[in-house]
Amino acid sequence: MTSTPWMKGIDVPVADAMPLVSQHDDRPSAKELIAEHQEKIDKIKAGLMEAKDDEAAALFDYPNKHDDLWLLRFYLSHKKTKPAIAAAKSALKFRQKYKLDELGDIRDIPPQAVKEGHVREYWKERCQDDAIVCCLPDKQLGPVMFLAFARFDPKAADLLSEECWDFAFIYTSEWVYQWCDYITRTTGLFTRSVRFIDMKGITLSKLMDRKSSKRDGKIMGLMVRLYFLALCGYSVLEMRMMLTCLMSNNSQEDCYPQLLQTLFLIDPPTVMHLIWGFFRPIMPKRIMEKVDMITPQNNESEKMRLLRFVALENLPTEMGGTNSVPPMEW
Repeated sequence: MTSTPWMKGIDVPVADAMPLVSQHDDRPSAKELIAEHQEKIDKIKAGLMEAKDDEAAALFDYPNKHDDLWLLRFYLSHKKTKPAIAAAKSALKFRQKYKLDELGDIRDIPPQAVKEGHVREYWKERCQDDAIVCCLPDKQLGPVMFLAFARFDPKAADLLSEECWDFAFIYTSEWVYQWCDYITRTTGLFTRSVRFIDMKGITLSKLMDRKSSKRDGKIMGLMVRLYFLALCGYSVLEMRMMLTCLMSNNSQEDCYPQLLQTLFLIDPPTVMHLIWGFFRPIMPKRIMEKVDMITPQNNESEKMRLLRFVALENLPTEMGGTNSVPPMEW
Protein backbone atom coordinates (compact mmCIF):
# COMPACT_ATOMS: atom_id res chain seq x y z
CA MET A 1 0.00 0.00 0.00
CA THR A 2 1.15 3.55 -0.63
CA SER A 3 1.49 6.18 2.10
CA THR A 4 -0.33 8.94 0.24
CA PRO A 5 -3.17 10.40 2.35
CA TRP A 6 -5.88 9.80 -0.24
CA MET A 7 -5.11 6.05 -0.13
CA LYS A 8 -5.48 5.79 3.65
CA GLY A 9 -7.18 2.53 4.61
CA ILE A 10 -6.66 0.94 1.17
CA ASP A 11 -4.47 -2.16 1.57
CA VAL A 12 -3.74 -3.02 -2.08
CA PRO A 13 -1.42 -0.63 -4.02
CA VAL A 14 -3.18 -1.40 -7.31
CA ALA A 15 -6.31 -3.55 -7.49
CA ASP A 16 -7.04 -6.12 -10.15
CA ALA A 17 -8.97 -4.49 -12.98
CA MET A 18 -12.70 -4.35 -12.35
CA PRO A 19 -15.19 -4.79 -15.23
CA LEU A 20 -15.45 -1.72 -17.45
CA VAL A 21 -18.15 0.70 -16.32
CA SER A 22 -19.99 0.77 -19.65
CA GLN A 23 -19.72 -0.19 -23.30
CA HIS A 24 -18.04 3.17 -23.90
CA ASP A 25 -15.37 2.70 -21.21
CA ASP A 26 -12.05 1.66 -22.78
CA ARG A 27 -9.55 2.15 -19.96
CA PRO A 28 -6.70 -0.40 -19.87
CA SER A 29 -5.69 -2.45 -16.85
CA ALA A 30 -3.15 -0.58 -14.71
CA LYS A 31 -1.43 -3.82 -13.70
CA GLU A 32 -1.11 -4.92 -17.32
CA LEU A 33 0.42 -1.56 -18.28
CA ILE A 34 2.93 -1.87 -15.45
CA ALA A 35 3.83 -5.41 -16.51
CA GLU A 36 4.19 -4.34 -20.14
CA HIS A 37 6.60 -1.53 -19.28
CA GLN A 38 8.27 -3.05 -16.20
CA GLU A 39 11.76 -2.97 -17.71
CA LYS A 40 11.49 0.77 -18.46
CA ILE A 41 9.95 1.45 -15.06
CA ASP A 42 12.88 -0.30 -13.36
CA LYS A 43 15.34 1.82 -15.34
CA ILE A 44 13.57 5.01 -14.29
CA LYS A 45 13.56 3.84 -10.67
CA ALA A 46 17.29 3.06 -10.82
CA GLY A 47 17.98 6.43 -12.43
CA LEU A 48 16.24 8.23 -9.57
CA MET A 49 17.87 6.15 -6.84
CA GLU A 50 21.31 6.62 -8.33
CA ALA A 51 20.83 10.25 -9.29
CA LYS A 52 23.79 12.57 -8.81
CA ASP A 53 21.16 15.15 -7.96
CA ASP A 54 21.14 14.57 -4.19
CA GLU A 55 17.92 16.55 -3.66
CA ALA A 56 15.90 14.45 -6.08
CA ALA A 57 17.38 11.19 -4.79
CA ALA A 58 16.50 12.13 -1.22
CA LEU A 59 12.93 13.03 -2.14
CA PHE A 60 12.33 9.78 -4.06
CA ASP A 61 10.52 7.46 -1.65
CA TYR A 62 10.06 4.08 -3.33
CA PRO A 63 7.69 2.30 -2.92
CA ASN A 64 5.88 4.28 -0.23
CA LYS A 65 5.04 7.49 -2.09
CA HIS A 66 6.49 6.72 -5.50
CA ASP A 67 5.77 3.21 -6.71
CA ASP A 68 5.63 1.56 -10.14
CA LEU A 69 2.31 3.21 -11.00
CA TRP A 70 3.76 6.65 -10.22
CA LEU A 71 6.77 5.90 -12.43
CA LEU A 72 4.58 4.48 -15.19
CA ARG A 73 2.88 7.82 -15.77
CA PHE A 74 6.23 9.48 -16.51
CA TYR A 75 7.24 6.76 -18.96
CA LEU A 76 3.91 6.86 -20.81
CA SER A 77 4.21 10.63 -21.18
CA HIS A 78 7.79 10.70 -22.43
CA LYS A 79 8.22 7.25 -24.08
CA LYS A 80 11.92 7.25 -23.21
CA THR A 81 13.64 6.67 -19.89
CA LYS A 82 16.02 9.66 -19.82
CA PRO A 83 13.37 12.37 -20.26
CA ALA A 84 11.09 10.41 -17.93
CA ILE A 85 13.78 10.48 -15.23
CA ALA A 86 14.31 14.21 -15.77
CA ALA A 87 10.57 14.88 -15.51
CA ALA A 88 10.28 12.76 -12.38
CA LYS A 89 13.11 14.72 -10.76
CA SER A 90 11.33 17.98 -11.64
CA ALA A 91 8.10 16.64 -10.18
CA LEU A 92 9.76 15.67 -6.90
CA LYS A 93 11.28 19.15 -6.52
CA PHE A 94 8.04 20.79 -7.61
CA ARG A 95 6.05 18.95 -4.94
CA GLN A 96 8.66 19.87 -2.35
CA LYS A 97 8.68 23.55 -3.37
CA TYR A 98 4.91 23.93 -3.08
CA LYS A 99 4.59 21.55 -0.10
CA LEU A 100 2.04 19.48 -2.00
CA ASP A 101 2.56 16.41 0.15
CA GLU A 102 1.48 18.53 3.12
CA LEU A 103 -1.89 19.40 1.59
CA GLY A 104 -3.31 16.05 2.62
CA ASP A 105 -6.37 14.50 1.00
CA ILE A 106 -8.16 17.35 -0.84
CA ARG A 107 -10.52 15.24 -2.93
CA ASP A 108 -13.59 16.45 -1.04
CA ILE A 109 -12.69 20.10 -1.69
CA PRO A 110 -12.76 20.86 -5.44
CA PRO A 111 -11.19 24.21 -6.36
CA GLN A 112 -14.50 26.06 -6.69
CA ALA A 113 -15.37 25.03 -3.10
CA VAL A 114 -12.20 26.40 -1.48
CA LYS A 115 -13.21 29.14 0.97
CA GLU A 116 -10.05 31.22 1.34
CA GLY A 117 -6.57 31.97 0.01
CA HIS A 118 -5.26 32.17 -3.54
CA VAL A 119 -7.61 29.54 -4.93
CA ARG A 120 -10.68 31.36 -3.65
CA GLU A 121 -9.36 34.67 -4.97
CA TYR A 122 -8.88 33.21 -8.45
CA TRP A 123 -12.31 31.61 -8.60
CA LYS A 124 -14.03 34.75 -7.37
CA GLU A 125 -12.27 37.23 -9.64
CA ARG A 126 -11.32 35.24 -12.72
CA CYS A 127 -14.01 32.56 -12.83
CA GLN A 128 -16.82 34.57 -11.27
CA ASP A 129 -17.40 31.41 -9.21
CA ASP A 130 -18.58 29.09 -11.99
CA ALA A 131 -16.54 29.60 -15.18
CA ILE A 132 -14.52 26.53 -14.16
CA VAL A 133 -16.16 23.65 -12.31
CA CYS A 134 -14.25 20.53 -11.27
CA CYS A 135 -16.34 17.50 -10.40
CA LEU A 136 -16.59 13.73 -10.29
CA PRO A 137 -19.87 12.65 -11.93
CA ASP A 138 -19.02 8.96 -11.43
CA LYS A 139 -16.58 7.79 -8.76
CA GLN A 140 -15.49 4.87 -10.93
CA LEU A 141 -14.64 7.15 -13.86
CA GLY A 142 -12.23 10.07 -13.91
CA PRO A 143 -12.62 13.68 -12.77
CA VAL A 144 -14.16 16.19 -15.18
CA MET A 145 -13.46 19.89 -15.61
CA PHE A 146 -16.12 22.10 -17.20
CA LEU A 147 -14.91 25.46 -18.52
CA ALA A 148 -17.03 28.28 -19.99
CA PHE A 149 -14.80 30.89 -21.61
CA ALA A 150 -17.52 33.46 -22.07
CA ARG A 151 -17.87 33.79 -18.28
CA PHE A 152 -14.22 34.59 -17.57
CA ASP A 153 -13.46 38.10 -16.36
CA PRO A 154 -10.77 39.55 -18.69
CA LYS A 155 -9.81 42.16 -16.07
CA ALA A 156 -8.79 39.61 -13.45
CA ALA A 157 -5.12 39.67 -14.50
CA ASP A 158 -4.92 43.25 -13.23
CA LEU A 159 -6.37 42.23 -9.87
CA LEU A 160 -4.62 38.93 -9.20
CA SER A 161 -0.91 38.26 -8.71
CA GLU A 162 0.89 35.62 -10.76
CA GLU A 163 1.43 33.74 -7.50
CA CYS A 164 -2.33 33.56 -7.02
CA TRP A 165 -2.87 32.53 -10.65
CA ASP A 166 -0.21 29.81 -10.44
CA PHE A 167 -1.36 28.32 -7.15
CA ALA A 168 -4.94 28.08 -8.39
CA PHE A 169 -3.62 25.97 -11.26
CA ILE A 170 -1.45 23.88 -8.93
CA TYR A 171 -4.31 23.18 -6.53
CA THR A 172 -6.58 22.25 -9.43
CA SER A 173 -3.97 19.87 -10.87
CA GLU A 174 -3.39 18.30 -7.45
CA TRP A 175 -7.13 17.76 -6.91
CA VAL A 176 -7.42 16.09 -10.32
CA TYR A 177 -4.28 14.02 -9.74
CA GLN A 178 -5.46 12.70 -6.37
CA TRP A 179 -8.74 11.52 -7.87
CA CYS A 180 -7.05 9.95 -10.92
CA ASP A 181 -4.56 8.14 -8.72
CA TYR A 182 -7.24 6.94 -6.28
CA ILE A 183 -9.59 5.70 -9.01
CA THR A 184 -6.76 3.97 -10.89
CA ARG A 185 -5.62 2.14 -7.78
CA THR A 186 -9.05 1.13 -6.51
CA THR A 187 -10.60 0.12 -9.84
CA GLY A 188 -7.41 -1.24 -11.39
CA LEU A 189 -8.21 0.76 -14.55
CA PHE A 190 -5.71 3.38 -15.72
CA THR A 191 -7.67 6.62 -15.31
CA ARG A 192 -7.11 10.16 -16.57
CA SER A 193 -9.19 13.32 -16.54
CA VAL A 194 -11.16 15.11 -19.23
CA ARG A 195 -11.96 18.79 -19.89
CA PHE A 196 -15.13 20.03 -21.54
CA ILE A 197 -14.60 23.57 -22.80
CA ASP A 198 -17.75 25.42 -23.79
CA MET A 199 -16.90 27.80 -26.64
CA LYS A 200 -20.38 29.31 -27.00
CA GLY A 201 -20.74 33.04 -26.53
CA ILE A 202 -17.15 33.84 -27.47
CA THR A 203 -16.85 37.16 -29.28
CA LEU A 204 -14.02 39.63 -29.76
CA SER A 205 -15.55 41.91 -27.13
CA LYS A 206 -15.44 39.11 -24.57
CA LEU A 207 -11.91 37.92 -25.18
CA MET A 208 -9.35 38.28 -22.43
CA ASP A 209 -6.38 40.62 -22.85
CA ARG A 210 -2.84 39.50 -23.57
CA LYS A 211 -1.89 39.36 -19.89
CA SER A 212 -4.69 36.90 -19.15
CA SER A 213 -3.99 34.89 -22.29
CA LYS A 214 -0.39 34.25 -21.31
CA ARG A 215 -1.37 33.05 -17.85
CA ASP A 216 -4.32 30.95 -18.90
CA GLY A 217 -2.19 28.57 -20.96
CA LYS A 218 -1.22 26.89 -17.70
CA ILE A 219 -4.72 25.74 -16.86
CA MET A 220 -6.56 25.51 -20.17
CA GLY A 221 -4.16 23.80 -22.52
CA LEU A 222 -1.95 24.88 -25.37
CA MET A 223 -4.51 24.69 -28.20
CA VAL A 224 -7.02 26.95 -26.51
CA ARG A 225 -4.28 29.35 -25.52
CA LEU A 226 -3.14 29.71 -29.12
CA TYR A 227 -6.72 30.37 -30.19
CA PHE A 228 -7.05 33.30 -27.85
CA LEU A 229 -3.59 34.62 -28.68
CA ALA A 230 -4.63 34.76 -32.32
CA LEU A 231 -7.86 36.59 -31.63
CA CYS A 232 -6.16 38.94 -29.19
CA GLY A 233 -3.93 40.25 -31.96
CA TYR A 234 -0.75 38.19 -31.71
CA SER A 235 1.03 37.74 -34.99
CA VAL A 236 1.77 34.35 -36.53
CA LEU A 237 5.47 34.86 -35.78
CA GLU A 238 4.77 35.64 -32.11
CA MET A 239 2.65 32.52 -31.76
CA ARG A 240 5.21 30.32 -33.49
CA MET A 241 7.91 31.64 -31.14
CA MET A 242 5.68 31.05 -28.13
CA LEU A 243 4.87 27.53 -29.28
CA THR A 244 8.57 26.74 -29.67
CA CYS A 245 9.24 28.06 -26.19
CA LEU A 246 6.42 26.02 -24.69
CA MET A 247 7.58 22.84 -26.36
CA SER A 248 11.23 23.24 -25.33
CA ASN A 249 10.82 24.21 -21.67
CA ASN A 250 9.61 22.23 -18.70
CA SER A 251 6.22 23.32 -17.44
CA GLN A 252 4.06 22.55 -14.45
CA GLU A 253 2.20 20.02 -16.59
CA ASP A 254 5.35 17.87 -16.62
CA CYS A 255 4.85 17.41 -12.89
CA TYR A 256 1.47 15.77 -13.46
CA PRO A 257 2.08 13.28 -16.29
CA GLN A 258 -0.83 11.43 -17.89
CA LEU A 259 -3.33 13.63 -16.07
CA LEU A 260 -5.35 14.73 -19.11
CA GLN A 261 -6.80 12.25 -21.58
CA THR A 262 -8.89 14.51 -23.82
CA LEU A 263 -9.72 18.19 -24.11
CA PHE A 264 -13.10 18.63 -25.82
CA LEU A 265 -13.82 22.00 -27.42
CA ILE A 266 -17.61 22.16 -27.45
CA ASP A 267 -19.34 24.16 -30.20
CA PRO A 268 -16.19 25.97 -31.44
CA PRO A 269 -16.67 28.92 -33.81
CA THR A 270 -15.51 28.66 -37.43
CA VAL A 271 -12.33 30.64 -36.75
CA MET A 272 -11.28 27.94 -34.28
CA HIS A 273 -11.21 25.36 -37.06
CA LEU A 274 -9.11 27.71 -39.20
CA ILE A 275 -6.56 28.26 -36.46
CA TRP A 276 -6.47 24.56 -35.65
CA GLY A 277 -5.83 23.78 -39.31
CA PHE A 278 -2.94 26.25 -39.36
CA PHE A 279 -1.21 24.83 -36.27
CA ARG A 280 -1.92 21.16 -36.99
CA PRO A 281 1.32 20.62 -39.01
CA ILE A 282 3.56 21.97 -36.23
CA MET A 283 1.69 20.44 -33.29
CA PRO A 284 3.32 17.43 -31.57
CA LYS A 285 1.32 14.24 -32.04
CA ARG A 286 0.74 13.94 -28.28
CA ILE A 287 -1.16 17.25 -28.33
CA MET A 288 -3.07 16.43 -31.49
CA GLU A 289 -4.36 13.25 -29.87
CA LYS A 290 -5.68 15.12 -26.84
CA VAL A 291 -7.81 17.77 -28.60
CA ASP A 292 -11.25 17.07 -30.04
CA MET A 293 -13.59 19.73 -31.47
CA ILE A 294 -17.22 18.63 -31.41
CA THR A 295 -20.87 19.75 -31.51
CA PRO A 296 -22.48 16.97 -29.43
CA GLN A 297 -26.03 18.34 -29.48
CA ASN A 298 -26.18 18.05 -33.24
CA ASN A 299 -23.95 15.06 -33.87
CA GLU A 300 -24.79 11.70 -32.31
CA SER A 301 -21.42 10.08 -33.01
CA GLU A 302 -19.60 13.03 -31.41
CA LYS A 303 -21.84 12.79 -28.35
CA MET A 304 -20.91 9.13 -28.06
CA ARG A 305 -17.27 10.14 -27.63
CA LEU A 306 -18.21 12.02 -24.46
CA LEU A 307 -19.83 8.93 -22.95
CA ARG A 308 -16.39 7.39 -22.41
CA PHE A 309 -16.04 9.86 -19.54
CA VAL A 310 -19.55 10.81 -18.39
CA ALA A 311 -22.71 8.69 -18.40
CA LEU A 312 -25.63 10.04 -20.43
CA GLU A 313 -27.66 10.72 -17.28
CA ASN A 314 -24.82 12.87 -15.91
CA LEU A 315 -23.93 14.67 -19.14
CA PRO A 316 -25.36 18.24 -19.25
CA THR A 317 -28.28 18.77 -21.64
CA GLU A 318 -26.33 21.40 -23.60
CA MET A 319 -23.83 18.68 -24.45
CA GLY A 320 -26.46 16.20 -25.59
CA GLY A 321 -27.04 14.54 -22.22
CA THR A 322 -30.10 14.33 -19.97
CA ASN A 323 -28.84 16.15 -16.87
CA SER A 324 -30.48 19.57 -16.57
CA VAL A 325 -28.67 20.42 -13.31
CA PRO A 326 -25.69 22.79 -13.87
CA PRO A 327 -22.31 21.23 -12.95
CA MET A 328 -21.81 23.92 -10.26
CA GLU A 329 -24.71 22.35 -8.34
CA TRP A 330 -23.51 18.75 -8.58
